Amino acid sequence: MPSYLGKLSTLLPKPINLDQAAGHATKERYGKQYAELIRHYPYNPHGLTCYAEESRRALNLAKRTILRLVGASETDTALVWCANGTEALNLALRGFPFDSLDDLLAVDLGGHHALTETASVLACPQHGFLLDNTGAVPSPLPPKTRLVALSLVNNETGLIWNGDRKALPPNTSLLVDACQAFGKHPIPWEEAHIDLLVLSSRNLGGPATGACLLYRRDLRLKPLLTGGGQQDGLLSGTLDTASCLLFAAAAEEACENATAALTHVTVLNARLREGLQRIGNGSWPIFSPEDASPYILYFAIPGYQGALVARLLAAEHQILVGTGSACTAESGDTSALLRAKGIADDLARSAIRISFAPENTLDDIDRLLYALPEILENY
Repeated sequence: MPSYLGKLSTLLPKPINLDQAAGHATKERYGKQYAELIRHYPYNPHGLTCYAEESRRALNLAKRTILRLVGASETDTALVWCANGTEALNLALRGFPFDSLDDLLAVDLGGHHALTETASVLACPQHGFLLDNTGAVPSPLPPKTRLVALSLVNNETGLIWNGDRKALPPNTSLLVDACQAFGKHPIPWEEAHIDLLVLSSRNLGGPATGACLLYRRDLRLKPLLTGGGQQDGLLSGTLDTASCLLFAAAAEEACENATAALTHVTVLNARLREGLQRIGNGSWPIFSPEDASPYILYFAIPGYQGALVARLLAAEHQILVGTGSACTAESGDTSALLRAKGIADDLARSAIRISFAPENTLDDIDRLLYALPEILENY
């Protein structure tokens, strides 16, 4: 073992992870399979030898699996492997072929920072919107809208886009961030005629460095990273065949078990909602609609800093929760989504996001509900 590895700090005990939307831990079996696959596919898949060809066949198998799970045709759909969802969203937004300076980008203001912040640095005119409580895009969007970018499942509240394009002007392209939806909820690729789709592996328990962008082949995207010309020149760099294979494997497993997992997580969500109502005496607002994805529950504890509560839960009870935004107890920043909804900053800084995976249990919920009053009493 290299000497510097011995200097790493002692690992903390395994926590109860109720911050799964931030990233599901890679499942142990995929870690073991990765060790095997990197021995089998250590070769550059972009080379000219028979060994490179073997890796390319494996990558094609992984690609066809992802396309099949989404319901996309290989004939008219291309796939670009990415390191993470942020990179995929950057490729989609920065590479989108706006035809003129008048082309407008309409952005879901409740989307992930990787979507909203990337959009904010583009030179094109922009229009911000929020999905309404039914998950619909407000109608009508400006007539010069060339691209609409939104989240299929909101990463803070779990609000689900209803899949309706009627608010979009004719000939408008649609970019959907489905990182919180893939393997949990149906992807309406054909039904909603999605043009660009971002998927992530880490939200499925697959490798943390796996994501992809699907796009219609009639779009002429511009490169994000230049260099060796890999992946049709859009995202140069040597691919990790093993990670791509395990991304596809994790996606296939999640999709096969999606119905049972949704039923299980719905029970967890209901237990948590009831418990929060009880210990908060009905005074803790819940920002997630009743019909939102049960994988996410966003609420607030008025008078307490959500980020500090999260740190105390981790340090004293080994329970991981999120705040749903980049805000901290030391920062004046709050959730852009809550701010856009008119939620006061003091209340927004009290927000806590709980997010589940199928591996979570009712005991996990009960331990959180036991720990919260103790944290607040000693806050």
